[in-house]
Amino acid sequence: MKVKFFNAKNGDAIHLVTDTEKNILLDMGYPETYSKYMKKHIMKICDDNHKVDLLVISHIDQDHIGGAISFLRDISKNEFERKIVNEIWHNSYRHLNLSQVKNIGYEDYKVLRTLKENFEAENRKELSSVGDKEISAKQGSTLAGLIYKLGISWNETFEGRPISGIRKASLGGLNITILTPNLTIFEKLKRFWRNELLTLKFDFQFGEDELFDDAYEFYLLNEAVVENDVTMNISSDTVDKFQDLLESGINKEVAGDRSITNTSSISLIIEENGKRVLLTADATDEDLYDALKSLSNKGVSMDFDLIKLSHHGALKSNMKWLSIVTAKYYVISTDSNKHNHPDVGSIVHVIINNKENHKTICFNNYVKTIEEVNNPVLMEIYNYSILLPNQDWGIEIEL
Repeated sequence: MKVKFFNAKNGDAIHLVTDTEKNILLDMGYPETYSKYMKKHIMKICDDNHKVDLLVISHIDQDHIGGAISFLRDISKNEFERKIVNEIWHNSYRHLNLSQVKNIGYEDYKVLRTLKENFEAENRKELSSVGDKEISAKQGSTLAGLIYKLGISWNETFEGRPISGIRKASLGGLNITILTPNLTIFEKLKRFWRNELLTLKFDFQFGEDELFDDAYEFYLLNEAVVENDVTMNISSDTVDKFQDLLESGINKEVAGDRSITNTSSISLIIEENGKRVLLTADATDEDLYDALKSLSNKGVSMDFDLIKLSHHGALKSNMKWLSIVTAKYYVISTDSNKHNHPDVGSIVHVIINNKENHKTICFNNYVKTIEEVNNPVLMEIYNYSILLPNQDWGIEIEL
């Protein structure tokens, strides 16, 4: 099994290739992530007469779905055959199960259209803020809209229902366990979205029009931007530096992440021929702990070959759950240019909670945190090594 983590700036873009040559894509970063790196790999999949057996879009956030929108747009332009993607796992408006009417009135339609356009404008600013070069006047395509248009199988493994934990699925020789989101988030999302629209029109009616999917997607993209991360400064004058934390044995903790978008993340375990990978997307510390503890209580091993730290190594997403898992490889996906990820406190949690076993901390980008962690003396004492980007597009790990 090979796992590739592409340079997705502050986002996630993962390609997992199984021993039986099945291809799973998990998030696709920004539009530029796709155009610069992932498109070539997908073309290679086609040249080898294979397909994308599964595309998982963990949640609605630009640093996870932007590249997927570009990919699906290319399919719609016949740059790839429509059958290139076998199935998509993704939760959207259609999975909220809101009471709907078949046709909404003109005033309701106008409210929804205006809301969508406002959120779309905010989304364009977000792409500009990370320097994505693939922004265009036609950026208004949504993931849900393109899935509808292309008729790609959507959550078919789950009979079209929402993907939530804890549930199991199989794909060829793979066993997949869904950890998050839990079902309560769908009620919360439903409440947020309903309140947003009823604030604009007290008797607003919800319908089946695809515009609802578009507006909902842009709404969550906008919510994802409004986020304050608690991160520890890693400058030379920081009191709680990496070495200080290791020597004191302190597991630095902060308030957990309750972002509505991150809470909706699809996180999962993928297993094949005894190899086990835990991919966390941006799932919250509390939700990951609850799901993993529930499995552990049922006798499921918490020993993995590879774990991706949640939310690009943010401390508030990587505390308690790391105390009940072990792995050979821990991967951090970020370029540190936004929110100052990763937090050295997250890496301290990895090391302190897995003292006995050698572990390798992997980076898909060259980030400032490496200066703190790449210390031969500390590596010897605390039984860890680091793996830096080994490809021009990121890092590849063979298990």
